Amino acid sequence: MVRELEDVYGHQELWLYSGLNEDSPIETARRRQKWRSPKILKRNGRMVAEQSGQPDFWVLTGDYHLPQSEHSAPPWKACLINKVFKVYCSLLGKKT
Repeated sequence: MVRELEDVYGHQELWLYSGLNEDSPIETARRRQKWRSPKILKRNGRMVAEQSGQPDFWVLTGDYHLPQSEHSAPPWKACLINKVFKVYCSLLGKKT
């Protein structure tokens, strides 16, 4: 889902809200089985995708087709989906 948001819709900075009290990429990826209603957010906190039912099934929501252009504070208790996060998720077998 992240690849689609980046490649097709032009998003450059996405965040994962996992429902955990955690914003570290490594810890968030490691604790993936404890995620509660995870959501992919833009930096301004607007949701662009959410996990629906199955662990690897994500649904685009909100204004996913509009990449964020304004600056704002990062979403509270969300983890930046960066290279470190992607590597740990792939090593641990979780697709985002």
